[in-house]
Formats: sequence, structure tokens, C-alpha cells
Amino acid sequence: MNTEHKEINIFTVHEISKVPISHLADITNLIASTSTIESNIKILKDKSNRRKLIQKANKIAEMAKDKNIDIETIKNNAAKEIDEIENITDDGVVTLKEAMLETVGVLDKRYANKNDRSYYTGLSKLDNSTAGLHPEELTTIGARPGVGKTIIGMQIALNIAAKNKKVMYTSLEMSVTQLCERIISARASVNGLRLRLGDIKNDEEWKRIYRVASHFAMDNFFIDKTSRNPQHIRAKLRKHKPDLIIIDYLQLLQSTNKEQSREREVATITRDLKLMSLEFKIPIIILSQLNRNAEGNRPTMADLRESGAIEQDSDNIFFLHEPTGKEVDKLIEQGIYTQQFINQLEKEDKALSQLIIEKQRNGPVGTLEIVKVPRLMKFVEIERSNRND
Repeated sequence: MNTEHKEINIFTVHEISKVPISHLADITNLIASTSTIESNIKILKDKSNRRKLIQKANKIAEMAKDKNIDIETIKNNAAKEIDEIENITDDGVVTLKEAMLETVGVLDKRYANKNDRSYYTGLSKLDNSTAGLHPEELTTIGARPGVGKTIIGMQIALNIAAKNKKVMYTSLEMSVTQLCERIISARASVNGLRLRLGDIKNDEEWKRIYRVASHFAMDNFFIDKTSRNPQHIRAKLRKHKPDLIIIDYLQLLQSTNKEQSREREVATITRDLKLMSLEFKIPIIILSQLNRNAEGNRPTMADLRESGAIEQDSDNIFFLHEPTGKEVDKLIEQGIYTQQFINQLEKEDKALSQLIIEKQRNGPVGTLEIVKVPRLMKFVEIERSNRND
């Protein structure tokens, strides 16, 4: 049994040997052993948690019987009750010895998987600066409306899902059809406006559309349309166990506590999301709107809308920005781009954009130039030949 890595105790030995349990008990009483203490502790903890779960379930049932409490409140309170059971036997205190052993294990795992690119976003300049996304980190991508938050969020989601990671995209603004149209437009190179009008030119375009639709018919990519608060999101994480979740967008989420100010509400939401990234050990990306003051200006963390807590809770903060005419002129003056290149972008109805790494808890900050292709709803990288350097 030991060779086959089976648990050894009087019950399992009895099942195989058919030796009477009473005789096995007499044998085990002859020696002092702690070999089964771990499994016994596990059983005790399990029974304790089950009793607590029964108590919580009875409490939820009592709430459900109260006609004066609305369904949403019951659901949210039920989620809170269940969350209190999580890790009930772990007080969260570890010795430095335990922490060091765990850290060395993490470093060893990273070394073994140093060529793993499954959490890379697909934007090589960003990946070179960040080494991709990282479990237990909360990343905020902020931009003014129309600059491309959803475009880059979906682009990152698809790239990671294509590497067999389970991805959940929580969309609070767009329908499932709208999101799929964006995917088809970007990957089949068909103008998004023409897709909306049903203006598909020829059989070749239909072939590309069917090819993309078939390729991205993924069962490891989930679109969540019903989550409206952190409790809903936590329930979805527990049920579907994704490797990454992207929330589009933060300001559409609500807290279950309606009495606090909006700033405090957003602070509660971002803190909950950060704790979820730690609890479920996954990267979480939240897309965020910026204040109106950021319009036409290079954004800063002060422009994050409705709460300074976003800056505090996020491990990484990126901004999408479309440089104004004066900013573009300055880039040309600095010799970074040629006027010819800028003119060509305008001719092709493309927009010079910047991905600004404003905060990275474990890496450098800086500005990366990319190009937005609005008609295909995607971002592309700038080839080095298009730069003066």
C-alpha cells in the first residue's frame, strides 16, 4: 500500500486484507505513531467546517423566508456568509521559515517555467517591460471614452486564451454579439462598421469570417454579462475557476453597501478585487474611465475617476493615450518619427497611440508607442523601420 501511495490506517488495511478491525486496532495500540495525525486533523477540520456551513445555510434559509428582505440583498448576504467560511482554519500567520520555503519553491517553479509565455499579452513591447501578467496582481488600464479600453482588453484576453488559459471577460457595457463582432473584425480584417451594416463584400470575406469564428469558438473563454458587484464576480471565480479575469469597466460596478459615498464605494470594490487576485492566485485586469480633465492631456494617476484607492490597490497602472497634434509635432521634432510616417497613418485612418506604464510595482515605468486601427478594432505595434532610431 505504501508503494502504491495509498493511505495506511486500520480501515484501509482492513478493506484489503480482511483482517478484523479489532485485531488491527490491537496491533496499532502496541506502538506510538503520529503517521496519521495529518489525516486526522484534516477530518476534524472538515467536520468543523461542515458544522459551520450548516449554521450558515440555516441563517440563509431564515433570510429567504423573510418577505421583507429583497432577493438581491439575500443573495449578497448569502455570498458574504459563505465567504466567511473560506480558510476558516487558517489564521493567515506564517513563520519566516515557512515564507522562505514557499518563496524558494515559487522561484524554483519560475525557473522551470522561464520560457512559459502563456500570460504574455501579445504586445511585445509591453511584455518586454512587464514579463507579461502575473498571478496575484491587480492591473488597471485607464483611458478616456473611445480611446480603446475594450479593444486592448479583448486583445489581451484572446491572446492569453489562445494559450489554453481559462479567461473570463466581464462586460458590463457591450452585448455578447458586439464583442464577437469586434473579434471577427480584428482577426478577419473586415471593417467593423460594414459588419454592423451587413455589408459583406464577397465570398472571400465570408470565408475569413467563418474561419475566425471557427478558430475562436473557444470553450475556455467565458463572457460574463450578469456580474454587477464584487460578490457576483467572486461567485463566478469560484464556479468557473478562470486563470484571468478582465472587467470592462470599473465604474459600472457597484458595492452592496449603498449608503457610502461613491469614492468609498469604488475604494471598497478595488480592495475586494485585489483580495480576489490574492485568494484565487490569478491576474485581474480592470478597465477604468478617466476624469474629464484627462481629455486631450497626457493622463496621470490623479486622473483615475472617482477614487484614489485605484492607485493604491493596483499593482500596475497603464494608460492608453492618443497624442494631440502638439505632442505629435514634438515627437517629430525629437526625431522619433518622420512626418511621412504620421501622414501615412492619417491616410490609412490609423491613430498613433501610447501605452503608458505609469506604475509597475515590480518593474520599470515608461511610454510605449503603438497604433490603433479603429476600423479593425485592434492595436498593432510600430515596426522599427517606421522610427528614426
